[in-house]
Amino acid sequence: MLSDEHDQIELQVIQDVLDTVEARLRERERRGWQLTVPRFRVYATVLLAVVVSARESHRFPLTLDGAEILDAIFDGTEPSNPASVQPVDDAITNHTVNVN
Repeated sequence: MLSDEHDQIELQVIQDVLDTVEARLRERERRGWQLTVPRFRVYATVLLAVVVSARESHRFPLTLDGAEILDAIFDGTEPSNPASVQPVDDAITNHTVNVN
């Protein structure tokens, strides 16, 4: 089981990212949009962006909480070296259609 402090931090980052994605997905669905891919595809797309950002940070130890893109995910601010300006919104926008 997870006992290492780094594991606990990474688990919390993953949980917070997934909570953020889910909240934004539900908000978009309430406004009449529907996913065109399985929900897990959107989660995976955003988590991959976090992993890539953490790798690019070159911080030691290499953990997810070092990903610069987390600011864009949680606060809506642009990371200093963005792969995507708004990773959650981009993933959702690219995989939804308006059904109204």
